[in-house]
Amino acid sequence: MICPKCQFEQPDGKTCVHCGVIFAKYQAYLDRQNNISDENNIESEEKDLAGTIPHRFAFLNHPWKPVATPTFVFLSFLFCLHAIFFPKTTRIEGWSPFTGLVHNVNLVFHEAGHILFGLFGNDTLMILGGSLNQLLIPFIVFISFFYKRDRAGAAFALLWFFGNFIDVSIYMADGRFLKLPLIGGLGLEAHDWRNLFNRFDLWSVDQMLSNTIFYLGWAGIFLAWVWLYKSWQNNYKRK
Repeated sequence: MICPKCQFEQPDGKTCVHCGVIFAKYQAYLDRQNNISDENNIESEEKDLAGTIPHRFAFLNHPWKPVATPTFVFLSFLFCLHAIFFPKTTRIEGWSPFTGLVHNVNLVFHEAGHILFGLFGNDTLMILGGSLNQLLIPFIVFISFFYKRDRAGAAFALLWFFGNFIDVSIYMADGRFLKLPLIGGLGLEAHDWRNLFNRFDLWSVDQMLSNTIFYLGWAGIFLAWVWLYKSWQNNYKRK
């Protein structure tokens, strides 16, 4: 046999007559070294694989940006304006100046939604698209701030998002009463929710649906401010 250490050729035995190494122990040592080498190769391959396949949700491990006190005060002021001036019922005759300003901003996205969803060639989707787009735009803004781990921006987007719930719910409720003026002075045939409730025969639940959306909006606004407050408070305590 040939010694695995010094390569000296000799008769079979348990030890090398030239270097004195014990064959069994030396072979066990070689096996351990091979195992370590294999593990290192596997780890290297896994690191290379991780480098070529990005972790889509790695941003969730990133820390949130702190909410500065001036930002918290400003956003809380916006929440207070909504709490004071936004409608407290789905039955209204007109808007307060603040609500009217917010409504007119949302109206731009509402009308754009009819055009955007109308591209799909479905009449129902085109009618619904106005209200959908009112919710979709602020939700996209929220996702953007959430991805950037920006609490203040995310809270503002949630205020905008849930504020649109209230706006949409009032339009839904008006499908029965037709009190709100439509853009361009159009008649009842252009009322989105009147047409949708007619199309799906939902007049037995129209007010329940509008009230559900209305109160979801207010609950969302309240919870968004609580989240903002807790975030600011935690940051303030750490200072």
